Amino acid sequence: MPGEHEKKQKVQPGVQPGNLWQDTAQSSDWPLYSIFGITLTSDFPFVNRLAKGTTSPDLSFTCIDHPPIPPGWQRTAPSYASPYRTDAGESVVYLHRLEDCDVLRFTNAADFYLWSDRILCHLLYPAFDYLVEIYLLGAVLSFWLERQGIPALHASAISIDGCAAVFLSRNKGGKSALAAVLMQAGYPLLTDDILPVEQCEQTFLGRPGYPNMRMWPEQAQYFLGFYEDLEIVHPALSKRRVPVGSDDFGTFCSRPQPLTCLYLPERRTTGDRGTEIKITPIPHAASVIELVRHSFSGHILEALNWQGRRLDFFAQLVQQIPMHRLTYPSGFDHLPRVREAILEDL
Repeated sequence: MPGEHEKKQKVQPGVQPGNLWQDTAQSSDWPLYSIFGITLTSDFPFVNRLAKGTTSPDLSFTCIDHPPIPPGWQRTAPSYASPYRTDAGESVVYLHRLEDCDVLRFTNAADFYLWSDRILCHLLYPAFDYLVEIYLLGAVLSFWLERQGIPALHASAISIDGCAAVFLSRNKGGKSALAAVLMQAGYPLLTDDILPVEQCEQTFLGRPGYPNMRMWPEQAQYFLGFYEDLEIVHPALSKRRVPVGSDDFGTFCSRPQPLTCLYLPERRTTGDRGTEIKITPIPHAASVIELVRHSFSGHILEALNWQGRRLDFFAQLVQQIPMHRLTYPSGFDHLPRVREAILEDL
């Protein structure tokens, strides 16, 4: 995978962008967090519950008042422009690859500057400050992991008997509900949205996310018995933030877990083949395609031509870790049976 030094665009000659930012804050005094298998140090007031870090930081994050690099980079052609558009016709996300760093621009909201050891956020409009954490814990850290050669899947994962069962994200697949029903039976959450995967010798490990889930109101009502008191994740959505562990919902696994099975959930109405639950193996070639499709930053990676090395990684992964299609009926009352079918399959 291309490294940080393989950039095609340049900022002003003779200027080292990273040197323009002076860390006046005492970053050595910032709290340490453990997330996605890295130790993050930051002075940001996170709303989500994050696990505490115990080792030297791999990465720092803070917000800044001014851009850390000279003006002009915005006029360079982006390496990626999202197909999704604002009302004004602009892409909602742009990626600019500069000589010393990458910049993820979230149009009209914030610019994130990424180096190998730090991420800086320049908030463009203070009214969108609530988006900083959403972007950082999603698209930004996902892309940062990919820069380091760590594929990041869009998936939930549960630790079962010391191994990770993975539910790849799929439209209306219900990955979070599948994770939650297993948590009800005492199995810890490994991650709810982004699953970084690394190879350690001959073992493929899933890295832990952070002890938090996001649920729609009806999901929270079913699993917790309430939802009104839970914080809303995004003002435009009704999804709620659900803390995990510490007498809240379920428990959290903070250590990497070897993968045991990848599931591709497909939820259907009960009128379609009744209440049948079916788990079927997916061939290796099709499994690789599904892993590419369910990469968290898939469109960006494709635009950067980073898929080659990832394909080799995924091909090795599916040789060792099976992928199964999980077809099951919609409805909370069916979830306990789905849980038993998964546990039996494992």
